[in-house]
Amino acid sequence: MTNITYTPYNTMTRAALVREAKSAWGVSSLLAKPDANPKLAKGEKQGVLSAPLHLAPHNLSGYNVCPMATQGCAAACLHTAGNPAYQSGKDRARIARTQLYFGNRRLFFALLIAEIAAHEKAAKRKGMIAAVRLNATSDIRWESVRLITRGPNFSPIPETVFSLFPNVVFYDYTKIANRRNLPVNYHLTFSLADGNDAQAVEAFHNGLNVAVVFDTKRNKPLPSTFSLMTEQGGFDAQVIDGDKTDFRPSDGRGVIVGLRAKGDAIGDTSGFVRQAAPLDYSSQIELSKFVKEAA
Repeated sequence: MTNITYTPYNTMTRAALVREAKSAWGVSSLLAKPDANPKLAKGEKQGVLSAPLHLAPHNLSGYNVCPMATQGCAAACLHTAGNPAYQSGKDRARIARTQLYFGNRRLFFALLIAEIAAHEKAAKRKGMIAAVRLNATSDIRWESVRLITRGPNFSPIPETVFSLFPNVVFYDYTKIANRRNLPVNYHLTFSLADGNDAQAVEAFHNGLNVAVVFDTKRNKPLPSTFSLMTEQGGFDAQVIDGDKTDFRPSDGRGVIVGLRAKGDAIGDTSGFVRQAAPLDYSSQIELSKFVKEAA
């Protein structure tokens, strides 16, 4: 559990916080604009205005923000998706944000809270749901961070970013299987990668949907079902198209969120990207038998 007291920054205006962050850390904003990411922008058709926080993934900044990163996911991270011409600029901005997070946690959270508040107001003006992805390119346990605010009598009150914004929907992907007792407004989807199959089975049986990156080409249909078998157990579930929208809280429970390989993930051979081709019929029978016995 991490406790952060962010006074006196919480008495500063958003403009003043930006000036401080920019002059000392080279950070002009934390949340990206909702329309900056084409996939997040798809949520607007559902009445959802999503803003992501992009940190420098894995250990790109010198700090590891992805404790369960696998070799395959580190090599194929969505950090590389998009126009390569802008990659160096993305690197600099995300490294600066990550260094601010570790270098001045109080300033970081004061600015983050100011930006989420502004985002929530913007969504309300548009009659939309305000949504935020704090781990767009990281995997931090945000639910474990307590922000110490002050009550009417200046008594310290431990809050989380989720309790400060109960009307904002937060959602992320994670490779940490044992994240439980989450805030009611925080939705997580487990990410299958190379070497974490057992953790994916654990997460699925704990109630989390599992995201799977397939080698399916752009605009081609994903497989209808996906099966995963490990020595600890397995599952066989329906695949939904996760590329239609990024807003994972709208997904049903007990499904596989299918994603098409993008960026450096295209052509991956590590096991991070899974084959979309179905198993042959005899394998399906054996798998079905295994799943029933493991249940």
